[in-house]
Amino acid sequence: MQNFTHLIIIGFVLLFGFAVKAQDSTQAKTSVKLSQQVINPTTMAWQLQLEEFSIFDTEGQDGFAQNFRIRGIIPLRKGFLINVPQLWRVIGYVNTAPSGKTGLGDFTLNQFFILSKKKWGQFGAGWNLTAPTNTSPELGSPQWSVGPALTVTFTNLGNWQMYWIMENFFSVSQNDQYGNNAFMVLQPNIFYTWANGVYAGIEPEWQYDYNTGNMAIPLDFRVGYVWSGKLKYNAYIEPEFMAYRSDGYTRNLTNFGIRAGFRWYLPMK
Repeated sequence: MQNFTHLIIIGFVLLFGFAVKAQDSTQAKTSVKLSQQVINPTTMAWQLQLEEFSIFDTEGQDGFAQNFRIRGIIPLRKGFLINVPQLWRVIGYVNTAPSGKTGLGDFTLNQFFILSKKKWGQFGAGWNLTAPTNTSPELGSPQWSVGPALTVTFTNLGNWQMYWIMENFFSVSQNDQYGNNAFMVLQPNIFYTWANGVYAGIEPEWQYDYNTGNMAIPLDFRVGYVWSGKLKYNAYIEPEFMAYRSDGYTRNLTNFGIRAGFRWYLPMK
């Protein structure tokens, strides 16, 4: 599995290099506005996203680990019960633990309602559901979790773009056996986009445990490229390291890893 993962990373790097090399032929179709629409998580568009997170250093454990994420995004202009634009995110994982155990991770379903759209950006709210579909205790949680989510996007910043996503997860099954788990994931996203489709910025996921007050604050740096053909595409690479982790916090033990991703983007007609 480790060799297969390395091949995935090499493929992503080669794809990113090809995209940058092809920049001159696609520059007329690429702009700051297009790039910002593609990287904005609340844009109403069909998307298929593939992301490989290779983990080279895990706290207290030896061995290579990885998380391969497949995420589909389904936009709806009007909901069945709430008559506002909304986005459905369907997320699955294939994970490898540092021990070498490989299998399915947990499945997550997310729904965001775009409640307000202004000149400065937009505001949305929704919910998350995580199902324990993992094939091994090393690859996910044994509990079902649900919780509310919020997002605020600032788009009227010129070449800059900033959006915040807050997701909450509260365990609703087997609490007597595994304990009552409650935590938040806060994702600050800040990007600068050039007119040629290249962009750079941060997109870490900070975690806070409501029960213990412990937290994990990783930092990352993403460099990506957006281009347009029959569809719109986004490729990126993103090293990440753990800047701070509370003693005893075990939900995120990654000390260093590298993400590589590729996304297909199809706007709604």
